[in-house]
Amino acid sequence: MFLLVKHVFILALVIAFWEASPVVTGISIGMSEVSVSVTNSLQGNLNLTIHCKSKDDDLGIHVLPFNGRYQWQFKPNIFGTTLFSCDLSMRDGSIGYDLYSYEKDRLRCPTECIWVAKTEGLVGLSQDAAFSTILVKWQRRAN
Repeated sequence: MFLLVKHVFILALVIAFWEASPVVTGISIGMSEVSVSVTNSLQGNLNLTIHCKSKDDDLGIHVLPFNGRYQWQFKPNIFGTTLFSCDLSMRDGSIGYDLYSYEKDRLRCPTECIWVAKTEGLVGLSQDAAFSTILVKWQRRAN
């Protein structure tokens, strides 16, 4: 009987932690919340369209006007496999890139990953000065 009560208690704890996660990307017990944001700083008042998803969550399509910002929060899973892949597009080009990968970003931006869309490309800022800024260039559309 004691063993059954112990298993029920453990299951209740797992469910409680699971439900507490704002974006579920697997079990996230003990992991710090991460915020990812994208700001549209494209010259010429161009709109930026962004579509991000993980294995578990599709965050939908968002159109950002100039200076608009899209942000989401989540807790990385304990397996270290959390990944948010995003497609970004504007009038002159597009980018497909992993805006958050636990493997790549757990030290570069442990709690806040900031991305800025500029005319030259998508710029990823680092929380830690030991890491370089990331620049992902636009794949230009053929005229």
